[in-house]
Amino acid sequence: MTDQNLPPPLLSGPPVSRLWGCFPELRRDTLGFLMRCQAYGDVTKLPLGLVLELLLRKPGAATYVLNHPADVKHVLVTNQNNYRKAPVPPVESRIFGQGVLHTESDTHHQQRRLFLPFFHGNHVAAYADLITGQAHQITTRWQNNATVDIRQEMTQLTLSIIWRLLFGQDVGPEAGIIRETIEVGQSLIKLQYDSLLASLTPLWVPTTLHRRFNRGFRAMEAMIHRSIHERRMDAHQHDDILSLLLSATDAAGRPLRDEEIRDELMTFLLAGHETTANALTWTWFLLSQSRSIQERLTHELDEVVGDRLPTTADVPRLRYAKMVWEESLRLYPPAWSLHTRVAQAEDHLPSGAQLPSGAWVFISPWNLHRNPRWFPDPNRFDPERFSEGAAQSRLPYAYIPFGAGGRRCLGESFAELEGLLILATVASRFRLCLVDGQTIQPEPVMTLRPNIPITMVVQRIDILRSHPTVA
Repeated sequence: MTDQNLPPPLLSGPPVSRLWGCFPELRRDTLGFLMRCQAYGDVTKLPLGLVLELLLRKPGAATYVLNHPADVKHVLVTNQNNYRKAPVPPVESRIFGQGVLHTESDTHHQQRRLFLPFFHGNHVAAYADLITGQAHQITTRWQNNATVDIRQEMTQLTLSIIWRLLFGQDVGPEAGIIRETIEVGQSLIKLQYDSLLASLTPLWVPTTLHRRFNRGFRAMEAMIHRSIHERRMDAHQHDDILSLLLSATDAAGRPLRDEEIRDELMTFLLAGHETTANALTWTWFLLSQSRSIQERLTHELDEVVGDRLPTTADVPRLRYAKMVWEESLRLYPPAWSLHTRVAQAEDHLPSGAQLPSGAWVFISPWNLHRNPRWFPDPNRFDPERFSEGAAQSRLPYAYIPFGAGGRRCLGESFAELEGLLILATVASRFRLCLVDGQTIQPEPVMTLRPNIPITMVVQRIDILRSHPTVA
């Protein structure tokens, strides 16, 4: 509680450019800069600079970084109706269109109601065989002591799963186009967030990145429109998201147009596999750094799963695996930042800070999760933070890998099930060891991905047990 009779605290932040505001620092070292904002109290004020002040016709325009979980809850939950999403870069708008990720108000609520059953409850549990089957199929190609690019393997795996959920069939040779286009799209989105010039440059201007993105994205759109057309001609019943969309209606009771279906499919295709692939990649990286945590996980999997594939019924017993998964999401949240919110009216935060109307509000799970106020020794990989007792004592909204409030990630339940089942399927059969000599850093593009391919050696656990001297 704050004393309403006291004046609001003066807000400050690290030194920034008067002309360009905080953008040069964010571009130079995004994640480090956000960490440095922690030193300025519960709310850090970052001027947007004279150029944006003139463009927005708003003197003193600033972004406010929220560092306190109580303020985060206020903006995302308690007073969420006072905040709308800020405009996104042109390439992000081009990719997601009016899919559920970008819409607001009644349209957004209607879209969520449509999809909620597909990503919750018994419907989610029914996906277990698909997840473990695809994970087993990919790992059967792994030879003992073979070297793999683990991010590429996880991306291929999660793409194969989401494609089946969307279209009810296996992804074909188009998988390579999808992966390449997403890579280019992520780089382009980051560039447009970091550079005013890049954000103002139309996509038809033939820069190298624009050409690569447009070529791949047109191919992806063609695949989706072809799938929509073929399904409209198909009289058979299908249990996938495409069929759900084809049978859905809008607020006026009209069937969805092809463009509306395309927007939703593109949203789920990109958001539904890239985030989980990165989360799994970081999990394998972290496990490779701690032999004791890896061995404890293997012991649990021996007891719960044994030599069979895991099932939905096993998930409640995979307690330590879930702790590992959640600690990995804390250290490397794929959604390292949430979409910037814009205050529609002046607001008083629980911390005492006062936000003016039109304030840009920035919330970063990366920043919250690595704040020593909420997580002591925050850079240490420690799954015990998510033991039952520790989780109960944690301040609410200090941990938000899937966001919070009315825009909380629709696919959270599915992502957790997918992550745990893949972790259990792979870790019960393989130990993944990091190849020496790699300098791996998180790269904050649309999602938090490694800056280089993570090369790992796969070792079969049954062979390690038969020949313990090679372990």
